[in-house]
Amino acid sequence: CLNADGSIRQLPLQPARLRVILEYLVQAFEPGANYTEKEVNAIIRRFNEDTAGLRRDLVDAGLLARESDGSRYWRVERSEA
Repeated sequence: CLNADGSIRQLPLQPARLRVILEYLVQAFEPGANYTEKEVNAIIRRFNEDTAGLRRDLVDAGLLARESDGSRYWRVERSEA
């Protein structure tokens, strides 16, 4: 699913495979940092042109969180048990 440069060639339809791609993608976001939607799109665009879809997928997967008005995004930190 990835090109040699690390960009995403094709988004998988299977939820488990998509989750792997999303876990890879969220590594580009700094823990504890806040991002505007424009900044999130710029980071995602380095990997794939579908910024809106991937942004939504990251939020739906619980990897990114956002303010209800979309003004701020941040990486969700997982506590290792």
